[in-house]
Amino acid sequence: MARPTQAVINLQHLKDNYQLAKQHSQQAYAVIKADAYGHGALATAQALSEADGFAVACMDEALQLRHQGIKKPILVLEGAFDKDEWLSAVEHDIEMVLHHQSQFDILISDPCFAQLQLWFKIDTGMNRLGFRLDEANTLLDMCRNAGLRIKVLMSHFACSDDLEKAKTETQFQALDTILQQQKLFWPELILSSNNSAAIIAWPKVRDHISRPGIMLYGSSPLIDSSSSHCVLKPVMTLKSKIMASHIVNAGESIGYGDSWIAEHTTRIGIVAIGYGDGYPRSAPSGTPVWCNGKRLHTVGRVSMDMLCIDLNDNDDIDVGDDVELWGEHINANEIASLCNTISYELFCQLTQRVKRIYSA
Repeated sequence: MARPTQAVINLQHLKDNYQLAKQHSQQAYAVIKADAYGHGALATAQALSEADGFAVACMDEALQLRHQGIKKPILVLEGAFDKDEWLSAVEHDIEMVLHHQSQFDILISDPCFAQLQLWFKIDTGMNRLGFRLDEANTLLDMCRNAGLRIKVLMSHFACSDDLEKAKTETQFQALDTILQQQKLFWPELILSSNNSAAIIAWPKVRDHISRPGIMLYGSSPLIDSSSSHCVLKPVMTLKSKIMASHIVNAGESIGYGDSWIAEHTTRIGIVAIGYGDGYPRSAPSGTPVWCNGKRLHTVGRVSMDMLCIDLNDNDDIDVGDDVELWGEHINANEIASLCNTISYELFCQLTQRVKRIYSA
């Protein structure tokens, strides 16, 4: 039998989560960078065929989708790294983010770039990418004088996952102020600011094109994930099977480093998944899993290809039984919290040897 480790992707849940984002947005570009957060970019794009557009990180991701037949608008969030990539954007009709003077210098070097649809990124407080607020109007004037087509003013929120911080509304107001100042010169200009957290939790922040990411995949984007103001459906169920079981006696240890020692006679199940598949090595003993309708727990360190679970008092569970690591019954945010990370990383770090199985 083939190794049973797989990620089952529920495409209907993906569609439902996208429609939830659309309820809060005039348009929504589905963020499918990093192979759709580990869910498979092509399958995700095909399932979201009704999406207004897609957003990816880099030109390689955009071109791969174009070559695979995706014809919807595609936005490259990092923009281009050199002139050849800008030329590829023209050739393949790809929308691009303009966020730095060096990119502007390339764009005014060739009249062909006037046909590109550009998203002008303003740094309203993230302090990562984007033109600073005090230079935005001057640079927008330069873009207009150079004949460049600016479709969208965009920014990125730094703290929208934290409902206690007012910075999100402050950032949005700064972006909207620039829009109002430019409306006379760019009457068709629109805004894009809302990520998943802002879509869900900041109803006063109303932009024109949202960029839902993690919420598409059914994971709460909020720091307090229990306070999501909507019902997100988990898209990925990571699962494997018990491949062996045995008894350890009181005082015997499990796995590398003797990190877990049995306090009494314990039946142990060995599950065919480990950090070589992308399951976090940092998951401590006691991390929950789901098996045969029961919430069980890991024991000992996660190894490259296997992990161990406590089967005591569960005589009905043994070799061949399915084990869910996260998904329908085990919230990925809970696992992420135990590993001092976020669900984004859990999804993205799954390796290629985990088979993706797609269900409609």
